[in-house]
Order: sequence, then C-alpha cells, then structure tokens
Amino acid sequence: MLIFYFILMPNCEELLLTPDLHKIITITGYDKHEKRNESETMDMTKPSILIVDDEEHMIDLLTRILKDEFNVTAATDGKMALGLLKQKHFDLCLLDIMMPSMNGWDLLKQMKHEKIETAVIYVSARAEVEDRVEGLELGADDYITKPFDPTEVVARVKSVLRRTAKRTQSDQLYFEGIRIDLSRREVWVNEKELKLTPTEFDLLITLAVHPKQAFSRDQLLEKVWGFDFCGDTRTVDTHIKNLRIKFRQAGLQGDPLQTVWGFGYKWGVL
Repeated sequence: MLIFYFILMPNCEELLLTPDLHKIITITGYDKHEKRNESETMDMTKPSILIVDDEEHMIDLLTRILKDEFNVTAATDGKMALGLLKQKHFDLCLLDIMMPSMNGWDLLKQMKHEKIETAVIYVSARAEVEDRVEGLELGADDYITKPFDPTEVVARVKSVLRRTAKRTQSDQLYFEGIRIDLSRREVWVNEKELKLTPTEFDLLITLAVHPKQAFSRDQLLEKVWGFDFCGDTRTVDTHIKNLRIKFRQAGLQGDPLQTVWGFGYKWGVL
C-alpha cells in the first residue's frame, strides 16, 4: 500500500514526503532556491544547531522547523560538517547517517576523537533497532527516524539541550577560535590543542573566566602565583608574552590578551 506523509508547516507551507524518504516534494508556498542569510538573522541568545544531511530538501525542512527558536547552520556531508565544528562551537548537531565523503557514524567517531563537545541527535531513515542502538552506543544523545513530526523534532532538540547545557556551561569556555576545557585543563585553538605550562593555563583562565574585566599585574601575581611569590610584575608580562606567541603560532586571528596601559591585562572577547 502506498502511503504519503503530509507535514503542515508555519506560514501555510505544506510539504509532501514521498515513500522515498530522502525526497521531499513541494506542494505550495516553498522555494528551494530561497537564500538564508545567516548573518542577518543571527541571535546570539539562541542555541546554535548544525544540520548535516546530503539532501537539500531535508536541510530546508529542518531549517524551517527550527529557525524561529535556534540559529541554524547546514552542511551537506561529514567532512564539511567537521570543518565547521572545528571553526566554531555548536550546541547541537542533527546528523544524517548515509552521506558521501564521511558518513554519520564516522563523523561522530571523529568528533569524539578530537574532543569536540557538541550534542548529537541522529536523524535518519534507518529505523532498525540495531541502527538506533549503534548510534546511541557511539555517543549520540538521541535518535530520530524519518519521517518525523516537526513538533517531536523541536521537543527532542530542547530536551537534549536541557540535559547538556549544565555540563557544557560548567566545563567549557568558548570564544572565537578558542575552546577552553576547565576540567581537563586544556586549551584548543581552531580545534588544535595548545600546549601550556600549568602557570600559563592558570593565568589564562584567570582572565578568560572574567571577560573584559581588567586585572592589575599585582592582582594577577596574587591570584596565579600566590601571596608568598618573591618575583616582580615583569613575571606577568613574560607569561602574557609567551601566551601571545603560542596563540599566534597556533594560527589564532587577533589577540584576546589585551593590555590595559599603565594597569595590567584583560581578556578581550574576539
């Protein structure tokens, strides 16, 4: 028996999912060539979501479902997605499985290998129990099968974000091109680990956890080196210089360690 699935979208958009679950046919009110200008609609108070699917129609459908409540970016294969994940932080990734270049299984494995802390929900036409179990065992936070109900997608996305928000906020700091893992005492620049001494790390996080707050050299000596340190404030200058060199060598564009002339330093958000 031939079954067709209808989805009614906001703004009177109606889409028909054919029995071939990888195809979405337009009925009315939808232009697949519509351009989405991410920079014009970006709201930094909204969670960011990366959609990874090799079907443009599926990307457009998920974007329409999510765009009112989330910042949405899309990639059409695993390699493209991995590049985006290395460039910036996403709160959640909606990930297809069967894709060219790098499939969804391999992308999640690579994310775990490179310690990319982004929540993952598989969205796939592979509905067998074995597939769902494999996805969850690889470390996915949830698994949605196609075809799906739009309200269920939004509900599951919100549920995963609630579960992961506390962990992410407490353990990770994200800036443009920089990820700081507080619990592991690691700093990553463009997803390449920066090798820091314990003192360099302590100095860095003292500034980074208080963005734009100026610290005097004496305050930094006290917080990082302690009350009984016998050196002078030039020690701070030397460590700041070393951090800047390491950031520059790692390819970071800009300098987050800003000098406050005649006073000290602050972490300037890039």
